[in-house]
Amino acid sequence: MKRARAAALAAGTLALTLAVGACGGGAAGTAGSAAPTDGVLRVGLLNDIGQPPDPDVYYAGNGLALTTNMYEGLVRYEPGTEESVIGPSLATEWEVSEDNTTFTFTLREGVTFHDGTPFTSAAVEPSFDRRAAVAAGPAYMVDGVASVETPDDTHVVITLDEPNSAFLDYLASPYGPRVISPEVLSEQAGDDHAQTYLATHSAGTGPYQLSAARVGERYELTAHDGYWGGEPTFTTVELPVYTDTSAMQLALDNGDLSAIIGAVPSASQERYMADDSLQALSLPSFQVGVLYMNPNRPLLADAAARRATFQAVDWATIIDQVVTHKAELATGTYSRGAIPDGADAREITYDTAPLEEYVAGLPAAQRSVVIGHNGGSADDQQIATIVAAQLQELGLETTVSAYQTSQVFGTFAADPVNAPDLYVASGTWPDSSNAYMYGHVFWDQDGGLNHLQCSDQATSDLLAEALRTGDTDTYAAAGRAITEAACTPAWSYVNDFVVTQPWLGGVAESHSIAEPYTLDFNTLTIQDGR
Repeated sequence: MKRARAAALAAGTLALTLAVGACGGGAAGTAGSAAPTDGVLRVGLLNDIGQPPDPDVYYAGNGLALTTNMYEGLVRYEPGTEESVIGPSLATEWEVSEDNTTFTFTLREGVTFHDGTPFTSAAVEPSFDRRAAVAAGPAYMVDGVASVETPDDTHVVITLDEPNSAFLDYLASPYGPRVISPEVLSEQAGDDHAQTYLATHSAGTGPYQLSAARVGERYELTAHDGYWGGEPTFTTVELPVYTDTSAMQLALDNGDLSAIIGAVPSASQERYMADDSLQALSLPSFQVGVLYMNPNRPLLADAAARRATFQAVDWATIIDQVVTHKAELATGTYSRGAIPDGADAREITYDTAPLEEYVAGLPAAQRSVVIGHNGGSADDQQIATIVAAQLQELGLETTVSAYQTSQVFGTFAADPVNAPDLYVASGTWPDSSNAYMYGHVFWDQDGGLNHLQCSDQATSDLLAEALRTGDTDTYAAAGRAITEAACTPAWSYVNDFVVTQPWLGGVAESHSIAEPYTLDFNTLTIQDGR
C-alpha cells in the first residue's frame, strides 16, 4: 500500500519559530532581545502541524518539533554533525548479524516514561505492535519485524523476516518507531489503540511532555521531571500557531522572537546574513531540491525527453538567484552523504540543444507545458517562473500554476494524468539518511514522495537488492539507472537557514541533519554575557 508523506513536507510551507517569554509572564512582544529569566522558550509554528503529535501517526514536517522532543527510539541520528551518524538513545549498545536480520540492543537504565512507568525491554514489543496496528504513514518501518524477544529487562532482540540493511536507519529516523509507555497503551487503548489519548497527551521518554494541544491555536511542552539526559535550560516550551511569515519576521526584527528556522524567504536571507546584531546559520540537512517530471503526460512520456528537459534548465543560475544562502548544486543522485565517498556522483550539465531539437519535432498542439509549485512557497514560485521563462525561450508554451499541499499529496499520485507536467520543489527530504530510504520514497512506484508516478523497474530491482545487502556499488548502479530514467532528479542540496537572537546558545549543536524545522530543545542554552 502506498503511504504518502503528509502535505507538510512541501518545500517552504513549513517552519518553526523560536521565541522566548519575558521575565515573569513570558508573553509575546515583551521579551525584546534580552535573554529570558523565567525558563520559557516560545516556539511559533507556521500553520498548524496538520496531524496529532502521535509518533505513530505524525508523518509531516513542522510537528517534528513536538514528536522528537517528546518521544525517543532505540537509536537516533547524532545532532551537531555534518554527516549522518547513528548514535545511542534508549539503547546504549547494539549488534547486527552479518545477514542484517537480527538486531540485539542493550537498553539504557534509569529511564521513566512521562506517566512514571519505568522503561524496560517489555515496552518495545507493544510499541512496535501499536505502530503496525495504527497503520499510518510510518508503519512500513515495522512491517518486516518477525519477532521481538526480551531475554531480560535491559536487552531486546529484534528479528526480521528478511535481510534489511536499512533497519537501523528506520529506527534512527525522526519518523521511526518510538517507545511508548505500555501502561498508557493498555489503559487508554479504547477502540483506536490510544490515538484519542495521544492527540492531547504524551507517553514517551523524551525531555518534554505535552501539556496543551489546541489545534490551530497553540501547543505547549513542559520539561519531563527526572529526564535521563539532564535538566534543560528551558522548562516550558510554548508553541503558538502562526499563519503569516511576515509577522514572524517582524517579530524577530523587533526582538520579540528569538529565532526563525526554515521560514525565512530566500529574498530576506541576504539582509539577515549582513545583520551583525543577529546570528544567521545555514545548517546541514539532507533536504534536496527536486524536479518532478510526469511520464503520464505526452510531453514527458519518453525518458530522453525528460533528460533533455532537466538539462535545459540552468540550475546553477537558479540557485544563485533564488536560494544561494541555503543551497548548492547537487553532485549525486541521492541526498547529500547517503552514499559513501560520492559513489553516486553525477554532474549536472546545462545544455539546451537536446530539448530544442525535441521541441522542433513536436506539433504545435503538443508544445504546452504546465509547471507546478507549492502555493505556500515564495521560493518555489520564483523558481517555477524562472524555469518557465527558460523553457519558453526553447519553443515551449509554459504556464505556471500553484497547487495546495493537499493536492500534491492527495491527488497527484492518484490521478497523474491531470497533474502538472513538471513540479518544482526547492526543499523536501526522505524519511532517513539512507540510500534505500531516499530511493524508495522518490523513485519506487509506491514511494511516499513519488507524486507524479514516474518509476523505472530496473532501478526498483536494484534498490531492493541493495536493501538486502547494503552494497554501495548496487546503490550506485540504481542511481545510474534512475539518472537515465530522469524521473525526479535532484538539482540541489539544501540546508536549514536559521536566524537567532545573539543570546540563544547551542543552536548548531541542537540541530540534527535528519530533522529539518526543529531543534533538540533540551540542549539549547543561554550564552554567557548575552
